[in-house]
Amino acid sequence: MTTTFEKNRIAIFWFRRDLRLEDNVGLYQALKGKFPVLPIFIFDPEILDPLPRDDARVTFIHTQLEKLRSELQNQYHSSLAIYHGKPLEVLKELTTTFAIDAVYTNRDYEPYARQRDTQVKDFLKDKNIAFYTYKDQVVFEKDEVLKDDGSPYLVYTPYKKRWRAALKPEIHLANHDITTHRD
Repeated sequence: MTTTFEKNRIAIFWFRRDLRLEDNVGLYQALKGKFPVLPIFIFDPEILDPLPRDDARVTFIHTQLEKLRSELQNQYHSSLAIYHGKPLEVLKELTTTFAIDAVYTNRDYEPYARQRDTQVKDFLKDKNIAFYTYKDQVVFEKDEVLKDDGSPYLVYTPYKKRWRAALKPEIHLANHDITTHRD
């Protein structure tokens, strides 16, 4: 039996570098869950503040977000919630507004992002909210293609050979089609 509280629970998919619906591993996984998904994007002042006011990257992101929002509205009768603030603070506020089951996102490998994600994960854990991250923008992560002794390659050709040997297209190049999760 589903309780009223459970019916009102949601999952969040946090868009970051992955401003696309197609072949988005984290979004695909969120949609496979049992709760409705709230897609969000957070403009992080830690990243934005050092940039020039007319930075083309920010304009590009804004344009992509508008396209993404339009696609969500037109094809999925959904939308995209856009916030400005420190991600931890935004997520804290969202936990006061929604009964969140889990937060899904794709991994970000930058030092600041890894630190931010650790703080977010710790906060969510204290709230009994799962935090799932997925490999999405790379075929292999840094510890997946190593020499036999576990150390990284320093020469390209042996690395390339190991990389090719490890590649399983049906796994590593699988398309994560979100259209199978349309309402």
